[in-house]
Amino acid sequence: MVNNFSIEDVRSFWDRVTPVYEPSNKRVGYVHTQRFEKTLEYGNFKPGMSVLNIWSRTGNLLPYLRKIPNLTIYNREVSPNMMTVAEKKYPNEQFALTDLEHLSEFADNSFDRIVSLETLEHTPKPFTFICELNRILKPDGLLIMSLPPRGFEIPTRIYELFFENHGEGPHRFLWPLEVKKLIRDSGFHLLAHKPSIILPLINDRLTRRSEKVMNFLFSKTWLANFGVRHFYISKK
Repeated sequence: MVNNFSIEDVRSFWDRVTPVYEPSNKRVGYVHTQRFEKTLEYGNFKPGMSVLNIWSRTGNLLPYLRKIPNLTIYNREVSPNMMTVAEKKYPNEQFALTDLEHLSEFADNSFDRIVSLETLEHTPKPFTFICELNRILKPDGLLIMSLPPRGFEIPTRIYELFFENHGEGPHRFLWPLEVKKLIRDSGFHLLAHKPSIILPLINDRLTRRSEKVMNFLFSKTWLANFGVRHFYISKK
């Protein structure tokens, strides 16, 4: 599978929207930060582990990961402008650029955990990307990956018509069956698939409640394919 956009296209878009990225995400609150909370819930992180955070954007996962003592965290980002923001926010953390394809800087079996949030859909060569993640993950390590399902394209378009947002830029949302095939073909074993359906209500308390209700009612139905994101927890 190869998408019809390049890493240069992706990088250019996220460089351009960097000034509005954090204000846009702050407005949606828990709809944005849910991915970080679920990463901790699903990732079974232990003190002293080595972690790759790819694609790190402005570093908003870091305060969550730093709740676990003594993690060694490598942050890899596509956009130079995003990375500049992250470096100012977290000057003691390690950041570097990536093209989401060549990770030869890392040896085989380097990481206990790899976190890839809302990344696969923006990757020019998704299979190449996942194969590289498999190569650098340790045996029995976990990949925690999230991305919107293909059906979320419709809610995304509707939201962008009425509300200011940073947008998605070059992307291709995938159906869960497509993601699972990529996971399987790259050598991973899928441990869990967790859909998330969230209504962006007037405050975080109500939004969290909507998640509980909507997931209880619809997470095992076809309507889950229109939810905000799905999590895939895989083992090497």
